[in-house]
Amino acid sequence: MTRPVPLSRRQLLLAGTLGLGGFSLPQLFEIQASLGGQLQGRAKNAIFVFLNGGPSQLDTFDMKPSAPEGIRGPYKPIATAVAGTQICEKLPRLARLTNKFSILRSAKHHLTAHNSSAAYALSGHSPGTDADISPGAMDHPTYGSVVSRLCPTDSAMPSFVLTPRLLFDMGFPTPSAGGGWLGRDYDPFPVARNRMMARAPEWDGRLPVPAALTLPDDVSRSRLADRSQLLAGLNRDFPAADKYRRIRTLDHHRSQALELLLSAGSREAFDVSAEPAEYHERYGRFEMGQAMLLARRLIESGVRFVTANAVSNPKNTRLSPFQIWDTHFDHFRLYNDNLLPEFDQAFSALITDLDERGLLDETLVFAMGEMGRTPKINDAQDGGRDHWGRAYCVLWAGAGVHAGGVFGATDRQAGDVVDMPASPDDIAATIYEAFGIPHETVLPDFTGRPRHITDGRPIAALLS
Repeated sequence: MTRPVPLSRRQLLLAGTLGLGGFSLPQLFEIQASLGGQLQGRAKNAIFVFLNGGPSQLDTFDMKPSAPEGIRGPYKPIATAVAGTQICEKLPRLARLTNKFSILRSAKHHLTAHNSSAAYALSGHSPGTDADISPGAMDHPTYGSVVSRLCPTDSAMPSFVLTPRLLFDMGFPTPSAGGGWLGRDYDPFPVARNRMMARAPEWDGRLPVPAALTLPDDVSRSRLADRSQLLAGLNRDFPAADKYRRIRTLDHHRSQALELLLSAGSREAFDVSAEPAEYHERYGRFEMGQAMLLARRLIESGVRFVTANAVSNPKNTRLSPFQIWDTHFDHFRLYNDNLLPEFDQAFSALITDLDERGLLDETLVFAMGEMGRTPKINDAQDGGRDHWGRAYCVLWAGAGVHAGGVFGATDRQAGDVVDMPASPDDIAATIYEAFGIPHETVLPDFTGRPRHITDGRPIAALLS
C-alpha cells in the first residue's frame, strides 16, 4: 500500500480545508432551550447513501411489469421478505432484507438538471430553477451540516464526513453539499478520491488513511501541539468584525484539524485497511462497497453524519474513471454488470452489519438519488433512460423508521406520483424529526438572519 503524502508544516498550521462542525456551549444551550429541551429523536447518527446521477425507479424498486415493452425494461420483479412487496430481480440480497427497510415510491420535484436537482435533494430546499446551479455562500446547508450544528459529536471525530470528496455533475461542485448559510465551519470533512476510487487493477481493497491525517516524519505530536499553542496566542486578539470572519473560520478549521491529527483513534477510524478481509469481501472490493464500509466504520467511531457517494468504477465505462447513475446510454449493460449488483451487495451489507452490531436502532440510513429516470427507454446504444424528477424512490432504515413498508405510489408507467407525494422538503423534515429536531426549527445564518431548516412536513407514516 502506498504511503500517504504527509502535509507540510505550513499546511499543518493553515489547514483550513477540513470544514468540521461545532459551536460554543452557550449557543448549544440557547438552541436547545428554543426547542424545549434536549433533542429526543431515535436517530443518534445517520448515513446518507447518495446515488449520484439518479437511479431508475422502474429498474429497481417501483417496477411496472404490465407496462409496454419500451417502458418496463427487461428485468422481472421478484418476491421479497415482505409479502406483496416486489423489487427487481437484480437485487436479490435486498429482496431478503425488505423487512429491515421501507420504500418510498412517491418522491418528486419539478427540476431536471443534475446540479439543481442535487441541491434540492441534498438540502430539502429548492434552488428555484435548473439554471440556479452555482454553489455559493448562501446555499442552503445539507443535512449533515444542520445535524452537526445542532447535535455535534462529543468525540475528537468530525461531526460530518463526506466520502468520496466531491458530489458533482461533470466536475463542477454541487450546491448545497456543505454548510451553506450556516457557514464553512459546518462543511463536511472530505475523504478525497484516491487509489480506492481509481480503476487501477492493482487496487487491493484497502483505503489509506487520508494524507490530511498524516504527520511529516520529523514532526512529533508534542511538537505540533506546541506550535498550535503559539499560533493560537498570535490569533487571540483578532477583532470580531465581519471582515475577519474568514480568519476566524480558518482558525476553527485548523483547530479541528489538529485535534484529529493528535488523536490516534480518530486517524485509525479512517483506516479501512484495518477491517478484516471478510468485511472487504462482504461489502465488495469496489468503490461503492468500500465507501459504505468506511461509512459504517466512521459511525462506529463517533461521527454523527456520513454522506456516502455511491458510484461505481467499472473498467468499461465510456464516461469517466467512475460511473454515476446517469445512464443515458449503456443503461442495462451498466445496471447488469456494475450498478445493481454493487448496490445490492454493498447496501445489504451495510444494513446487516449495522443491525448485527446493534447500531441500526440508533442510525438512520437513507438512500436516494437527486432524481429518477424517464419511463420511456431511449434509442441510445443498449438503451438509456433520461432525467426525470417527477417520480423516484427513497429507501429508509433504522432509528425507529417504519420497517417493511411501501409508501406512496406512481401511475402505470412510474412517471407521475398518484399517492402520498413527497418533495425533498418533506424528506428533509422527516430526516430532522428522526433526530428529534423539530422541522419548524429556525437557525441564524452567518449574517444573523433567521432561516428555516426546511419548509416541508414529515412523512408521518415513516416515523410511526
